[in-house]
Amino acid sequence: MRELIMVCCTQILDSSRKNLRLKMSRKKIIVIFIVGILFAAIGGALFPLIDYFIQEEIKKKMVISNTSETYDIWQDVPVPVYMQFYVFDLDNPEEVKNGDKPSLIQRGPYTYRERRTKFDIVWNDNGTVTYKQNRTFHFVQEMSSGTETDMITTVNPIVAVIAHSFKWMPSLVKTIVSEVLGLDGENLFMTRPVEEVLWGYDDPSLVLLNKMIPAWFQTTFIGYFMRRNYTDDGLYTVHTGETDIGLVGIISRYNGDSAVNVWSTPWANMVNGTDGTLSPPLDLDRHVAQIFVSDVCRSIRGVFKEEVTLPQGIDLRRYGGDKNDMLNASANKDNIGFCIPQTDCLPTGLLNSTTCQEPVDGFPLPIIVSFPHFLYADPDVINSFIGLQPNEDEHQTLIDIEPWTGLVLQAAKRLQINIFIEQVPYIKQTDGIRKLYFPVFWLNESSVTDDEHANLLKSELFTPMMIADIVKYSLLALGGFFVLLAVALLIHNKCKHESKSESVTQSRENHSAREDDTTAPFLKSRSVTYDDPLPGSSTLGNSYQQVSTSSSQGIPHDSVGGFQDEQRNLLPSDTEQTSVSTSSSQGIPHDSVGGFQDEQRNVLPSDTEQTSVRTGDTQVAQGNNLHAENEPNRT
Repeated sequence: MRELIMVCCTQILDSSRKNLRLKMSRKKIIVIFIVGILFAAIGGALFPLIDYFIQEEIKKKMVISNTSETYDIWQDVPVPVYMQFYVFDLDNPEEVKNGDKPSLIQRGPYTYRERRTKFDIVWNDNGTVTYKQNRTFHFVQEMSSGTETDMITTVNPIVAVIAHSFKWMPSLVKTIVSEVLGLDGENLFMTRPVEEVLWGYDDPSLVLLNKMIPAWFQTTFIGYFMRRNYTDDGLYTVHTGETDIGLVGIISRYNGDSAVNVWSTPWANMVNGTDGTLSPPLDLDRHVAQIFVSDVCRSIRGVFKEEVTLPQGIDLRRYGGDKNDMLNASANKDNIGFCIPQTDCLPTGLLNSTTCQEPVDGFPLPIIVSFPHFLYADPDVINSFIGLQPNEDEHQTLIDIEPWTGLVLQAAKRLQINIFIEQVPYIKQTDGIRKLYFPVFWLNESSVTDDEHANLLKSELFTPMMIADIVKYSLLALGGFFVLLAVALLIHNKCKHESKSESVTQSRENHSAREDDTTAPFLKSRSVTYDDPLPGSSTLGNSYQQVSTSSSQGIPHDSVGGFQDEQRNLLPSDTEQTSVSTSSSQGIPHDSVGGFQDEQRNVLPSDTEQTSVRTGDTQVAQGNNLHAENEPNRT
């Protein structure tokens, strides 16, 4: 019984300590959970806050003003810009005069470093700035395939101008002009150095015509890119972003007007977009980028193509030329405005830029613009020549914009300059020629941000953005981790507590079962038999017997009273439990009840050791100190 009490007390103490630890563990879990929620909340709150501060900082830096950090970069673009010319060399000029297909060989590139500097800057009160942009070109031999002295055979521009301008003149006038051109051996084709073909030269025929008819021919200089070097390309007025950051770099006016006076419809004459160096910032999902190209006097659309990455690790959005801009009016009705006149539309892929070019002595230069190698043009146009191989990767116009700042960090403006020639009666230089849009050269005006400016942009913008992203995502992840940890600990403790409760319950049940197994046989085995059932007999049995209650044994006795007396003597007060094994064949002799009682006291003293009993169907453990003794009868 004492053992049972001690076990119960121990279990109660253990349970109390476990409950205390459980309560403390729950407090820790709650603290972890709260910390996790706090970190996650801070991390989530940083998303809009950091984006807001970054956008505000970008707005401050990207507004065009003479006090902004980007003013020097805007005023004098430090990023290298290169103009590459690929010139077509005519391989069969005599055959072409007889109506054969021209055979073209591409020469180049002839590379020039372009420098753009804004001057005559005027800050307007309506959030705009007006300026001119000077453009200079310097030949870069190490980036060129050939020299400026390479000889090229191509169309003679003066003959093309005369044939186009005098087409509707009286036959006598055309005959006289043609004869004057022939005096110096002018022909439909000429062979001159690359430098003269591009930038111009003094033509002998123009010198003569200037002397003969000075009212008509006021200059002697002609070239396909004449008066483009060391000159500006017009007067620009653009939005500074002071009133609306979404308008930064957008052209408000060109040459003092919101439209050009070149094309045949108001829509075609509209001036839209930027000058190609700066776009509105924070337009992260822009799908169309419009650029006004002064060389062709119109705006072109750049359609989003893909995302690209600079070698310095800056992500950009790439825009490419839209083939819809060059469709024939029958395929795109909006392009009817680019037909001059509207009854004379060119095939798909060609743009009549005659009225956009600076005239030669008042005579327009019949320039036709297309993409290089007639990319996206009508197949009949491409097949009019031998040696053309249009390729979208090499010949498409591309512009790469950093969406956060709107800076153009990579660009490749690719255009082809063609000249229109056809047979004109009484202009003998055109005899036998067929109608052609003759390719002279194509250009690639490109720029790529150098390491210095890319690293500057990264340190000023992208490094702080990266650090901010790391902080906010780390806090969010850490908060989520703590929350999950708290939940996991709570589930673990709950499962562990339930498991221990089941173990304690099972232990108690097992202990109770063992107590029942130990005490039940003892309580059931208390019957004593006597050899002499008669009271007062002269002899007293000196032994007693405890009989098990198995199904094969009986418990004989004389009287209830005698059994009860002997039962009391068998169980002294200081004895916890006694077990005796009996068998069906063993008896205990005695003389009288009184003698049995006396001898019983001697056999079972109060300090008898405790013995254990195992119950079974036929076996019981026997006590260590129990034995039978016979003594002489007392009178």
